[in-house]
Amino acid sequence: MLAATAAPRATPLGTNARSRPKTSNARKSSSRVAERATKGAATTRRARRSVLTRAVSGAETVTTKSGCVVDKEDAGDGAVKLTVRVPEALLQKCYDNVVDGFNDTVTVPGFNASKKGSKASTKIPMQLLINHVGKKEFQSACVEEALQNSLPEAMELVAATALQDSERITTHFMDMFSSFAGVHSAPCEDMKYEVMVEMEPTVAFTGDHKSLSVKVQSPGDDATAQYDADKFWNDALKDQSTLRVVTDRGLVSGDAAVVDIDAVRVNDDGTDGAALQGMQQKAFQLDTDGGNIKLPGLLENIVGMEVGDKKSFEIVFPGDWPQEYVRNVKAKFTVTVSELFGREFPKETDALAEKIFPGSTSIADAKAKILDSITAKYEYDLERAIDEACVDALADICDVKIPKSLIEEQGRNMYSEQLLAMQVKQKLAPKQLEQLASAKMVNEYLTKQKDEIERVCRRTIACEHLAKLENLEVTGEALYEEVEKAKLEFEEFGTEYNENQLYLQAQDALEGKLAFKWLKENCKVEILPASRD
Repeated sequence: MLAATAAPRATPLGTNARSRPKTSNARKSSSRVAERATKGAATTRRARRSVLTRAVSGAETVTTKSGCVVDKEDAGDGAVKLTVRVPEALLQKCYDNVVDGFNDTVTVPGFNASKKGSKASTKIPMQLLINHVGKKEFQSACVEEALQNSLPEAMELVAATALQDSERITTHFMDMFSSFAGVHSAPCEDMKYEVMVEMEPTVAFTGDHKSLSVKVQSPGDDATAQYDADKFWNDALKDQSTLRVVTDRGLVSGDAAVVDIDAVRVNDDGTDGAALQGMQQKAFQLDTDGGNIKLPGLLENIVGMEVGDKKSFEIVFPGDWPQEYVRNVKAKFTVTVSELFGREFPKETDALAEKIFPGSTSIADAKAKILDSITAKYEYDLERAIDEACVDALADICDVKIPKSLIEEQGRNMYSEQLLAMQVKQKLAPKQLEQLASAKMVNEYLTKQKDEIERVCRRTIACEHLAKLENLEVTGEALYEEVEKAKLEFEEFGTEYNENQLYLQAQDALEGKLAFKWLKENCKVEILPASRD
């Protein structure tokens, strides 16, 4: 349950494994710069996502320490647009750094590159250097250097309220090349670019979180537990039984048979109509005790039939039949029995009891343990149902517009956890795991499970907000233990992880647990009687 109320742990796909289209190296450089800049700016805020209760402030203009001018404005839908203007003077410093860097790393005949960290003893002429490196690559390096020296400062303007890893440079990387169009690609004008950043969601409770009440239906009682225990025992006996060919009698309840089934629609005048597609079955393996006969009246009409018998009869499909096209339709069925099998059950002994329920010493002991296990499952299922109801009740009063990046991140975490569970259970081959972790498979999951992902996000945000309102704090010791546990899981499967991200997710998970514990202690729960269906 706790995984449903708090963000899951980091997983093989990684929290930052956002799906991006393939880009040029220059475009990828822009993306890397944005990621590094955010990590730098994030050090000025809390080491977790803090759910805000105030709106993003309006337009603002700030001049940074390095002389960059940053305009901030509301972009709607909980996002902010930063317009960053990098002065030519700073671009010149970046240009000089790039030139020095290439002189230290590039080897051109007739000129000495640096050795063991020392500076190059001879400068490479600029035109020769650019020809050797390539003009496009040189300008790319200059733009990246400019971004590295300006974006962290720009992000400080929203660091306290920005949603982690949501920033995106929207100006095309190559559009910034024009700022380095001077002689030998030197700076010729200020560089301007735009960054879109999603803000932490504004959240409020529309009701009193301290007076929530829920109704939960009990999964079972003493009577249903006994019924389920008897069914478990009888099904286990059936699994131990032997099928014997029957030739001297007709079909009775408990038998198995191989039959052919044809079905046609009955016209209003009583004549045979068109065949009912999908209702015909050849060599159908019918188990009278197996629950594979869903149509009311079918079994009753074939009881007593012997091998070789052929019988026709009419049945009206129920109005709630799964296939809509035959609901309330009168159909004529023709059944032919080709094989018939009776069951021969084993003698109920203490040895059989141990087979049915390992560890049992007698029939009575096995049946008692089966009943105890079903009762324990009822208790577990009831607790889970209470958990779900309480957190859903809190989520229902949570008024928040969930950012797209949070939904995507949560969806990727959920899909990654599924892959991790499959890997643990099935030991997937590397190639299989790679196919399942492909961008196509991930995006299909995000689309199909969109509603469920949003529901989990709303639960998570509601619990985080509750933790803040009730001042629920995570201890350093608990946080450390949670991270170490996560590390062991990743190391067991040889999966890479980001330790800083583990701390963020562990913080969220532990706060979710604290919030959830508070919620269960303060939510009024009414247990409804078990269903008798």
